[in-house]
Amino acid sequence: MADERDKALKIIEKNKIGTMSTVSENKPVSRYMTFFNEGFILYTLTDKRTDKVEDLEENPYTFILLGYDTGLLNNKYVEIAGQVSITEDQSLIEHLWSPYMNAIFDGKDDPNITVLKIQPDTVTLRGTKDSEIISVDLN
Repeated sequence: MADERDKALKIIEKNKIGTMSTVSENKPVSRYMTFFNEGFILYTLTDKRTDKVEDLEENPYTFILLGYDTGLLNNKYVEIAGQVSITEDQSLIEHLWSPYMNAIFDGKDDPNITVLKIQPDTVTLRGTKDSEIISVDLN
């Protein structure tokens, strides 16, 4: 099982951009997001005025896909189902900050920045060529 954990973590660490799904008015909505990870816990910065934040305040569950480079078969990817907590912890914002975020926000102190912390309930390792689905042990 450690091998599957390592494979899943490598995919998460290599693929920082993925889709994040929320529920809005009883319908699923997916958005591309940039993720940072500490093990299987994911973080993403966003504007607190977005619809996704409103969605998550009403329903804190999310589904994330990371991996699977376009056009390449037999790639592994991960599915992460988890719960989101929302924080404006400035030390966490500074820890996650990268220079490209200046194009989105007015610096690290922008009052509209919030952090979404995703605590996974399940992580699944999947492949495109085979039908094997591997549940990753999070303990």
